Amino acid sequence: MEENKKQFNWKTFIIVLMAVLLAFSLYKIATLSDEIDHLKSRNSNLTGDIQILREEINSIYDNVDKQLKKQASLISGVDFSIGNPSEDMKTVELSLTVVPKLISDDMQISVTVDGVTAPLERNGNEFKGTIDVGLFVDYNQWPLLSIKTADGTKTEYLEDVDVSYMFSRHLPSLYADMSGGSGEFSDGTLSVDLGFTVETKPASQNAPITFTSFTLIEEVNGKEISRQDITEEVRKSGESYNTRYVKNFKVTYGDKLKVYVIAEDSLGYIHKTLAHYWLEREDGSQAETVFGGEMIYDKDGNLLYGDNSISSWE
Repeated sequence: MEENKKQFNWKTFIIVLMAVLLAFSLYKIATLSDEIDHLKSRNSNLTGDIQILREEINSIYDNVDKQLKKQASLISGVDFSIGNPSEDMKTVELSLTVVPKLISDDMQISVTVDGVTAPLERNGNEFKGTIDVGLFVDYNQWPLLSIKTADGTKTEYLEDVDVSYMFSRHLPSLYADMSGGSGEFSDGTLSVDLGFTVETKPASQNAPITFTSFTLIEEVNGKEISRQDITEEVRKSGESYNTRYVKNFKVTYGDKLKVYVIAEDSLGYIHKTLAHYWLEREDGSQAETVFGGEMIYDKDGNLLYGDNSISSWE
């Protein structure tokens, strides 16, 4: 009897001990959970603080950079205005006024944009002049200021004078896309059923230059296989034309199928954009393609703006 009592007390002790340990474990788990939530909150706040600090550092850096450039600049001020396009719509007139920090009687100042140079005439402490700037000057090209004195010639790019892509102020833009459907290649036949969109946008609300024609062109391996005039359909739809594009093509692995939309504007500039592209290898790999890039050509077919490349497989 005594032995059974001792055994019963031992079991009770074990049960009580386990209950205490379980309660302690639950308490620790709850405490750790609170600490984790607190750390998450601190980490979130810390991430926000770091982002704010980065922004402040970038702001300070930009300000210091501007101040250093201002101190190193040859001029104390520059002002400019952009005039109307020329009659042939190939250039616009840029008017410039610069104030050099140091002025001498023998000083000669000129400005160069895209290979064209024009002098600036002195008027008191200011030097003024105009220069014809091409409509298709590329991005990150600024007027180059040249100051010539008896001590030599110093130059500086006028980075505050943006003269790139002037055509966007005057010419309409074109966009085309084929998507939202299906395409299946089997036994030498590519079958496509896609949504076809053509969108146009004028340079401004009262811009006089508009598109006069639209053409859908299909090419396989650089050879034109079809050409369709879609001028009336696009015009009736206003600035956004939507339809279905359903067609079968006889192609094989490695063939390059391209579907373009070409539009001519009232000045004779040719706008071209890729709407659909297919290229597949025998291993099933397909080319990565960038759509929506507009290309602009002159009447003679010279590329003035845009990139002809489509993918890394071109």
